[in-house]
Amino acid sequence: MGRSQMEPAVVNMLQPGTTLDPSLAGQLRRVARRLRGYVLLEGVAWFVSFLLLAALAQFVLDYGTRGLQWSMRAALLAALAVVMLWVLWRRVLWPLSVPVGAPEIAALLERRNPGLASSLISAVRFSRGEIGPEAANSRVLAARTVTRTASLLAGIDFDAVLNATRARRSAFSIIGVVMVALGATLAAPDVTSMWFARNVLLQDVPWPKQTRLVLDLPDGELVAARGDDVVIEASAEGVEPRVVEVFLQTLSGNRARETMATVGSPGAYRYRYTLRNAQEDMTFYLRGGDDETGFFTLRLVDRPRVARSQMHIEPPAYTRLAPVTLGPEQRAAEVLPGTLITIRMEASKPVVRATLMAGHDRIAEGAPQYDPAGAGGEGGQIGAADRFTVGLTPDVTRTYHFELLDELGLENRQPVRFSIKVVPDDPPRVRLKLVGPGDMVTPEAILPIEVEFADPYGLATAALIYHQSRESMEEGSIALPSFRPGQGNFSTSINWPLAAAGAAAGDNLTFFVQATDLDDVSGPNMAQSPEVMLRVVTKEELLADLARREQEYRIDFERLVDAQEQVRGQLLSVRGEFQRSESADQLGANLAPLERRQRNIAGSVNVLRQQFEQILTELRISQLATVAVEQRLGEGIIEPLTQLAKRDLVIAADTLRQWGRDRSAELASQVDPQQVAILSQMRVILGNMLEWEGYQEAVSMLRDILRLQAELRDETKKNLQERASDVFDN
Repeated sequence: MGRSQMEPAVVNMLQPGTTLDPSLAGQLRRVARRLRGYVLLEGVAWFVSFLLLAALAQFVLDYGTRGLQWSMRAALLAALAVVMLWVLWRRVLWPLSVPVGAPEIAALLERRNPGLASSLISAVRFSRGEIGPEAANSRVLAARTVTRTASLLAGIDFDAVLNATRARRSAFSIIGVVMVALGATLAAPDVTSMWFARNVLLQDVPWPKQTRLVLDLPDGELVAARGDDVVIEASAEGVEPRVVEVFLQTLSGNRARETMATVGSPGAYRYRYTLRNAQEDMTFYLRGGDDETGFFTLRLVDRPRVARSQMHIEPPAYTRLAPVTLGPEQRAAEVLPGTLITIRMEASKPVVRATLMAGHDRIAEGAPQYDPAGAGGEGGQIGAADRFTVGLTPDVTRTYHFELLDELGLENRQPVRFSIKVVPDDPPRVRLKLVGPGDMVTPEAILPIEVEFADPYGLATAALIYHQSRESMEEGSIALPSFRPGQGNFSTSINWPLAAAGAAAGDNLTFFVQATDLDDVSGPNMAQSPEVMLRVVTKEELLADLARREQEYRIDFERLVDAQEQVRGQLLSVRGEFQRSESADQLGANLAPLERRQRNIAGSVNVLRQQFEQILTELRISQLATVAVEQRLGEGIIEPLTQLAKRDLVIAADTLRQWGRDRSAELASQVDPQQVAILSQMRVILGNMLEWEGYQEAVSMLRDILRLQAELRDETKKNLQERASDVFDN
């Protein structure tokens, strides 16, 4: 059976008049109500005080730091709400949940008045029927305790158990908090409403400040090129601060605090900080005056660059050369004028523009190449692309590069260079050679002519031209029947008779060759060989000139004979000294200069041989080489000179060298016989020269006599004609 069911039964068991005095019960209930009111008042005081302190803390943190981020304000509000609920429970709800009735008030009075000796508590309990089993507790005694309690409480202050001072302090605290809140609201309604909006409603409303730092970053992001110097620049609205600082933090966690440079004049200050060689993304904010900005992001991106390239070269059509595609790493080429060059370029990232430049000159805009679903978007719509093609036909040597611009406005800083050297198509190579003749020929001469023409891309024309000057200049050409246009190389030999041009003594002939190529871009290019001049003379004039030259060559040969005799004499002296053993060590040193002289003589003899061969060739060309001339010059002079220069003199020099090295007596015995044989042969040749020279003198005298006779005959004939003319005139 519960307590509520026992109490009426127990009370009914007591004697009439044993219930608690109504005034005493009323007093106890009154005190209990006041105590609960005091507890509520104190709890509310705690709660509103905490609200005031929380609001103040929010204000100080938010305003003192120039505005917390939304996330920080939300976190602070959540933390304060948790603490606020705890204070509400701990100081208001939980104290009010504690039961406060007559027994609790009686206990408080007993504690304050020890003289009651628990009689008040017992009376309250007995009056509530809490007597216990009848066998152990007297109902009569309980009734007496209840009835006499009222007399015992005479003079006791029931309100003494209440702390009125504490209650008043709580009331004043509540009033003070309300007054502070009301005063702050009335004194600074804007600040209060802004605090409420920012810290309770969590709206991003800026605090009113004297200074407002402004960065022109609408998206809160600064984008720059990796590796560049990045400039963070801001201005101030309102009061311009003396110092503005920038706070940096990289993604890897490195932090820095730097003072920004102040530039400009008062009223137009700007604050600038340069981050050198930026390599890592970071966040930053500014602080200056009473303002502190929110966080901004520095995002670094790579500049565009040429990742791959290819040059396709199409030579001009006339060259008949096949197109060539250079490898990815080949960016230099030599081309002819008129060559079409197509450069295909792939960028490291999509770009909105790729311009081919030559220095500061714009050459051409690259044509973007879109993939079906590539950088241009689905279906290849116009936009950024990473592949471009540009064509050009250069006419001068230049170095080219691409100027790239990406979607962020970044350009390439170290462009790839394309060096294109324009090499002009050279004129054809031509050569003219008249084989054998000197500068004089007779009208009966047959000229051996050799011509050569060459052009790597083909010849358009090739001509052998001569000018014949007599009283006037006449031009003619010599046919080249085997030449065909388009040939790259052409050469031929021609034996051309002067009679074909009607040449006569006294004429001057000038020969040259001309050729043009197939260049239809900057040509055609023409080439002309150096001119070769010939003078047409009579047979007598040519023979006289050849006789003069032969006499000069004979005198030169006589000097060589004398030089060879000197060599022999010195060799005889060296051989005589060699027979004395004490001079054997000097043999090599003595023979070395003689060997050199012997070889020099051989070279000079060979030159003379060539000179006599030239005389014989000129005689043949002018049709003056008779059998006797061929035998005398060929068999009597040229062939012996060839044997001397190519064999005998060379063997003699080799013998001297070997003797100087071996110091052999056998070699010593061979030296002089060789010298004797050489001198003997040289004298025979010299005799042939002198014999012909005498014959030539006789022939020259006879020619002079015949010439004088012809002149006398012509003069006589002329006088007779003049006399006859006078007779008929009279």
